[in-house]
Amino acid sequence: MKHPFKIYITTSVICFLVLALVQFILVYNTYDLLNRRFYYEKKNRINEEYSKAITNDKLFPGGQAIIDSILMPELRTLEQLYNTDTTKFHNYSQQILNKVFHRLIEEQSADSLMREIRQKDNITDSLRYALNISRIEFMTGDRKYINIYDNRKKYALIDDSLQWSDGIRIYGDLENPDERSQVVRLNVSTPSPYTYAMAFSFHAEPFNRRQMVFRQMRLMLTMSLLSMFAIILLFFITMRNWIKQKRLSDVKTDFINNITHEFHTPLSAIMVANKNIQNEKILDNKMAIKSLSEVIDRQSQRLKLLFGQVLDLATVDKLFVQKTPHHLNMLVSEILTDFSIKFSNSNLEIDFKPAEEDLVVNLDSFHFTTLMLNILDNAVKYNLQPIKELVVFITNDKENIHITVTDTGIGMSRETLKHIFEKFYRHQKDLTQNTKGLGLGLHYVKQCIDAHQWKLKVDSEVGKGTTFVIVIPL
Repeated sequence: MKHPFKIYITTSVICFLVLALVQFILVYNTYDLLNRRFYYEKKNRINEEYSKAITNDKLFPGGQAIIDSILMPELRTLEQLYNTDTTKFHNYSQQILNKVFHRLIEEQSADSLMREIRQKDNITDSLRYALNISRIEFMTGDRKYINIYDNRKKYALIDDSLQWSDGIRIYGDLENPDERSQVVRLNVSTPSPYTYAMAFSFHAEPFNRRQMVFRQMRLMLTMSLLSMFAIILLFFITMRNWIKQKRLSDVKTDFINNITHEFHTPLSAIMVANKNIQNEKILDNKMAIKSLSEVIDRQSQRLKLLFGQVLDLATVDKLFVQKTPHHLNMLVSEILTDFSIKFSNSNLEIDFKPAEEDLVVNLDSFHFTTLMLNILDNAVKYNLQPIKELVVFITNDKENIHITVTDTGIGMSRETLKHIFEKFYRHQKDLTQNTKGLGLGLHYVKQCIDAHQWKLKVDSEVGKGTTFVIVIPL
């Protein structure tokens, strides 16, 4: 079962991961598409008000005056250097631009302008901005444009802190302005000698743009999460039912294949007793014949009851007992006698120590006998010693009677002890011999103990044997 089960689990997990990956890709692509198409609905109002505020101006109200005061007086000098010394032209133009940019940043009024626009149009959203210069050119005396700044280039003499990938940042904290956040882009020029042309753009978008995109996706996200949850739930329900059905199927198969083993004890006792009766020496001993006949009778009755009992045990979880008084020493002695006949050729040594006084206990003799035989049978099956030793003794105190069965078998680990009373449990690591069974023996023992309202203690150590103690309250 384990190998196909691992293949089933591995295949299912791989399929689930592939499905989850495909779903994630679809959701991500949807998010990316919505993010690319994101449009801030109040952008047009900002565009309208901003454009009005900078009519006949640049960047922000008063921006053109700042630029003109620094750049205009230098245009002829720049033209001369451009025609005579290109290196000096580049160095000098960068120095002038550095002054222009710093001055614009120091005296910018874009922040106050945006506060006015937001207040006027009742825009309460938290916004991020970017006011960038992307290109500057000047016109020479012969009406030729010469570029002195382009945002696609890096300039050594312009402060690095001013140079962003999209141009010179004059105002704002929007890290990655793009076409989706662009409010306005202007190219301002005057077709006259010794003037300049400038390209700049203004961007604005909400701080919670990502949340707004996710809000648009909430239906899709909800359906996606619910579908994934449903798939996981169905997977676990299916797996649980599959394991349950597989276990039941294996149990039925195991039960059919090994049911004869459960009847081996009485059959073996009957066969051995019958073989001994055929011995000529025993035929002359009426007492021996009577004893063996009683063994056959007891085991035949037990076999008859066992047919129905074992089949019922696979489906019934509670036993019903009919208690009658029994002399405990005599009953345990008979059980050990019948058991020793079955293993007469197995180098089995049983040391029985009865109680010092005659103890009479109310119990169901059939269930008690089966209980004891199951414990004794396990003690022999799981024993690799050349001589299999069993010690059974009965003691009593003022409160309880104790029936103790100790063996020298392979013992059980702590983990095994936690499960030994579970129906159909058979711990494969502890099966060092080719032992057969249904895993019902100790489960039945526990049912017998509970039905009699007794207690059972188990102490075991791997390699050193096991001790069962049946505690019968007085």
